Amino acid sequence: MLSTVFAGERQFRHDAEIQAREIAILGSIRDHKAALATAPLHAARVVPRRAVVAWPRPIGVRLDLSEGSTAACVPA
Repeated sequence: MLSTVFAGERQFRHDAEIQAREIAILGSIRDHKAALATAPLHAARVVPRRAVVAWPRPIGVRLDLSEGSTAACVPA
């Protein structure tokens, strides 16, 4: 009986903590949106992203450099 009561109290506390965390997150989102709505338009500056130039390499592929290939032929 005691373990059932303890489990019920523990579940209630867990649910209450999750609910409080979700309410805090939603409040933070609401405050952030309100701050963005009141900010002047010239303050928001969009910085373009850099293009990613790395090529994906297959896993497990090993380069054999003993065949005399030059550095220009070896993929980066």
